[in-house]
Amino acid sequence: MITLGLAFGIAFLQTWLKLVSRQPAPGKKHALKRDDAIFWIDWTVTAAVAFAITHVKASLDGKAVSPGTTFGTFAIIVVGLIVMPYGFRMTSYDSSGNLKNWWMVVGTNLFAAGFLSFAVQVGVKIYA
Repeated sequence: MITLGLAFGIAFLQTWLKLVSRQPAPGKKHALKRDDAIFWIDWTVTAAVAFAITHVKASLDGKAVSPGTTFGTFAIIVVGLIVMPYGFRMTSYDSSGNLKNWWMVVGTNLFAAGFLSFAVQVGVKIYA
């Protein structure tokens, strides 16, 4: 749960800092953009780091990690750090480099939240 709390806390603080540090355009209340709601990058990196730390710590503590859990972790890291960035770029942006719509932001954030949830489950499974 610490992983989830950190990830969501960081997303909140990032948004807050962007909100208060940018000068809005004339007539606007804030300078936030749709891209500012993209948290999947932070969450995917947080999950990958949590996976790595959990597996290293388990190894150092002499805890056995099943091959299925290790393979699942590796697959999530590959998908999250290699496949997802290219997929997001190909599906979420138009030819001028603007996000197509809010559903792309919501979908990728939910996908990355799944990574975080899996990282938490792996940690619980190993240390329960």
